[in-house]
Amino acid sequence: MPKRHRPGVSAASVLRHVEEVVIATSGEDAFEIVFAVAAARIAVEAGLPLRRAIDEAVRRHPMLEVDPVSEASDALLMQVDELLARALPDEGTLDAVFESLVPRVSKSDKGQFFTPRHVVDFVVRMLAPSEHEVVVDPACGSGAFLSHARAAGAQAHGSDVDVRAVRVARLLALAASADPRTVQRADGLRGAELPVADVVATNPPFAGRAASDGFEVAGFVRNPERDVLFLERALALLRPGGRLGIVLPYNKASGAAFASLRRWLVERARVLAIVGLPRETFLPHTSQRTFVLFAQKRPHVERPVAPSPDELTMFVISERAGKDTGGEPILRSDGELDHDLDDVASTLRPFLEGEGFA
Repeated sequence: MPKRHRPGVSAASVLRHVEEVVIATSGEDAFEIVFAVAAARIAVEAGLPLRRAIDEAVRRHPMLEVDPVSEASDALLMQVDELLARALPDEGTLDAVFESLVPRVSKSDKGQFFTPRHVVDFVVRMLAPSEHEVVVDPACGSGAFLSHARAAGAQAHGSDVDVRAVRVARLLALAASADPRTVQRADGLRGAELPVADVVATNPPFAGRAASDGFEVAGFVRNPERDVLFLERALALLRPGGRLGIVLPYNKASGAAFASLRRWLVERARVLAIVGLPRETFLPHTSQRTFVLFAQKRPHVERPVAPSPDELTMFVISERAGKDTGGEPILRSDGELDHDLDDVASTLRPFLEGEGFA
């Protein structure tokens, strides 16, 4: 697993300095400058002058769509390079920098929000992908779940519709010596050609609607939002017995309007755990309450199966998000983020292992 880090703290500092430098010296797009410099340092061998390394990244890796940033001065590129040197050794921090640079308006309109890295780490730890297992995220954004799965030795594949997010996910795949073609720019609900998965780990977009024709849940939920469709899509991607970790809005676990959805779910998957997340988890982007669902696809895929009365489900509530009500990080005395998901994990993981989940 990736080393413990301080999600948002160093990334925010790097981003703030980069934006200050770019705004003060250029009218260029901060994202493209950061991406070009990072691509040069990740995808090209060390030792080349920065400008030449960027040109090499453009030539060698067309899938990354690196902008040559020819209008940016060498002095500006060097300043950005020095700032990024703090983030490049830590893949999680670099990912957070890019997430912050992807336009927030376009992502919030789609109901997509930055997933805190301690939440990503927690979900992947509980899913415990092993070497040679296939992990899929059909709404991968900039690839956080994929990066953590690769760090565990798994094969990781993803898709997303956001152009810049996919470019970042592909760059992070290269950083992990993986094939950038494992990340597709496609609609994870329909257009993406994703492999059969041993594990699906995802935080799909919540807001808005998509065409629901062809989805079973459309018969149980009136005008289903995209998160409901992604729940069905995730199960469809899993092999029988495959494991699912998905972040969903709280109303899917508790709202009366979704009782039929929950019945549909338990007939097709064994629900092992529901972990409620604090309202502050996704601040400052949204205060929507969410939970993580851990489930295992039932082996009898040809027909729905009534759950056994002997099946157990653990319900856990996380109470510390590591953020205040304004979305600012709260740190412990040792400088680490003050969240309680490690405590949740210490209780949940033995239960999951005892139930044969991992």
